[in-house]
Amino acid sequence: MAEIAPTPVRHLPLAKLHRRWGARFETVDGAEVPASYGAPGEEYAALRDGCGLADRSDVSRLELMGEDRVRFLNGLVTCEVRTLAAGQGAYGYFTDRQGKILADVVVLALEDRLWLELPPAAGDTIRDHLGKYSVVDRVEVKPLDDLVLWTLAGPRAGDLLTSFTAEPLPEALWSHRKVTVAGSEVQLARQGRLGTDAWTIWSSAAIARALAESLRERGTRYGMLPVGRDALDIVRVEEGIGRFGRDFGTENLPQEVGEEAAVSYTKGCYLGQEIVARVHYRGGVNHRLTRLAFGVEAAPVAGTSVVHDGHEVGKVTSTVTSPRVGAIGIAMVHKRGWEADVLTVGGGSARPLSVPS
Repeated sequence: MAEIAPTPVRHLPLAKLHRRWGARFETVDGAEVPASYGAPGEEYAALRDGCGLADRSDVSRLELMGEDRVRFLNGLVTCEVRTLAAGQGAYGYFTDRQGKILADVVVLALEDRLWLELPPAAGDTIRDHLGKYSVVDRVEVKPLDDLVLWTLAGPRAGDLLTSFTAEPLPEALWSHRKVTVAGSEVQLARQGRLGTDAWTIWSSAAIARALAESLRERGTRYGMLPVGRDALDIVRVEEGIGRFGRDFGTENLPQEVGEEAAVSYTKGCYLGQEIVARVHYRGGVNHRLTRLAFGVEAAPVAGTSVVHDGHEVGKVTSTVTSPRVGAIGIAMVHKRGWEADVLTVGGGSARPLSVPS
């Protein structure tokens, strides 16, 4: 039997810069990304009290052009695309005919094109999916691999950005605009789903290194540190934000993720819409992502069963140990479990928590 060649690991365009900054790398969804820069506790504090700088160029990026791009994409995602003006954006899901999630997506509307931010491992899948349905549509789909995504996150991220530009920052979630930062024109987008105030700079690879070094040099006065996935994950789990491929995936319906604004029930037909709408109007789902606080010092590993009254009601999907709230996690849990006061996880207890407002 012929051996199957391993899938090549993708590297960030500025991996050498991260190594110079002291990054410890890990492979996540086929991409090598910084896990931390040697001080995850300080990186967490920067995200909560100051500002963190994260390279998020492992996400997949696609561009849609052509006069049918809006109508075409609107027929494949759960969020409303037709009403987006240039400079606006939306978060939603690609779904299949059964209403199951193929990937989550951020849609940014520009004057003559759409930019899509997708999970790291979903780019090829969604590109093939778009190609399958674009046979008669005037739309062109291409990767945006020449762009680097720097995200500034934390309560002082806006202050740092304002120190570079007199132009107003995008404030509405997923809104974006061209601004000049450190002498270079970039697309700046208000970023959601990180658990703290955040903006993402979409810049060409040619200027990305100089831009990052300028941000880091001035950022010291705003408590800025480069931050890796360990610290970002703690904040994400604290806020109960699920991640595609880890906390939810192709076996899940959109409503199980708990992002109500990601699904429009008034936009009309899209692939899988009938089933998604039926679930909504006939009583909702039986499973959903749930935050858990564990009654132990060390969080259980992902995949550990969640048990209620002797029956498995779910699986733990993400776990972290937070400096502020201890061992916590996210699990996809059956209704019997999320309505319980106490659950059993890995021989210890766990309490379902409400998602912070």
